[in-house]
Amino acid sequence: MLKQTYRIEIDNSDETTSILYAQRPKCKTAKGRDRQHNRMVNEVVEAIRDIRGWKRLTVAIAPDVTAEDLAQYPRTIAS
Repeated sequence: MLKQTYRIEIDNSDETTSILYAQRPKCKTAKGRDRQHNRMVNEVVEAIRDIRGWKRLTVAIAPDVTAEDLAQYPRTIAS
């Protein structure tokens, strides 16, 4: 099964950036991709809602992520 990888960047108030990756099953249609992206954003917002000190959240599709890229970020979210 093909996986869609999302890159989640959280900019903190102390000028650091946390980068996480999440993988979900790949959608077949553009409408499905839009819905899945919205769900990913909502999941991340729910997870960090009570955490203080973050300024900006970016959730983007990461099309060129390799296994080596994922290995360098130990805090990878798996589906």
